Amino acid sequence: RQSSVNAVNSRNTVNISEDITPNVESSNSFDVPDRQTGRIALAELNPKRKWNFIEVNIDQAELQNLRKSHIRKLIYPLQTVLDDSIGCAVWFAARGSGVLSQEKSQKIRSTAQVILCGMAADEQFAGYSRHCVTFKTKGWEKLLKELQEEMWRISARNLGRDDRIITDHGKECRFPFLDEIFTKFVSSIPIYHRADLRLPRGVGDKLLLRLCALKLGLVKTAVQPKRAIQFGSKIAKLDHRKEKGSDVCVRLT
Repeated sequence: RQSSVNAVNSRNTVNISEDITPNVESSNSFDVPDRQTGRIALAELNPKRKWNFIEVNIDQAELQNLRKSHIRKLIYPLQTVLDDSIGCAVWFAARGSGVLSQEKSQKIRSTAQVILCGMAADEQFAGYSRHCVTFKTKGWEKLLKELQEEMWRISARNLGRDDRIITDHGKECRFPFLDEIFTKFVSSIPIYHRADLRLPRGVGDKLLLRLCALKLGLVKTAVQPKRAIQFGSKIAKLDHRKEKGSDVCVRLT
């Protein structure tokens, strides 16, 4: 939802004559959940606009080679399995090298200099499964406290890693959901209006953001379930290991 809302906002601000390029990274097999939901969102965006929907197809050999020779240096000093899978997925997506969805035979590499990122939406609108656990076991007050703590540490936990990875391609990242005016506004909204975790998954989590997407015309996109990038792209499965996200990743050492 957050990436699709970003796309709609760029659609409404960038001149109609200019192309916009959404990148969807995936591991093999390539028809992964994130690609499927990306196509759904693409169909709901402005058909008069030219969208270069780049499918980024990564196999195990390329992942292992580039992680060992390059990507792990960008992820450092972070070292968990979660940092590995997210960092690698973001690096390949930011590179923007793949094939056009509309014309599979045409290889393309995005020349975009700015990347709009959807980070920090989950931390403000209760998008993670752990938020549902907190709500069901401890209630609204503890959920709000957890979201506040996550926002306080997001720069140290995620943004440094993502910034290093994206700028490695000579591109700049923008985080619309971390705009100071936006975050101040969201924090003024009662938590039970931002999310209602009494409702089913895919509805109550990030409820306010889903309603925003619905109002913007993203009818099918608005009800898609949340998937973390490492699972939506299935990059986490390429190493064929049973690991916890919090484990130290030996592939980064």
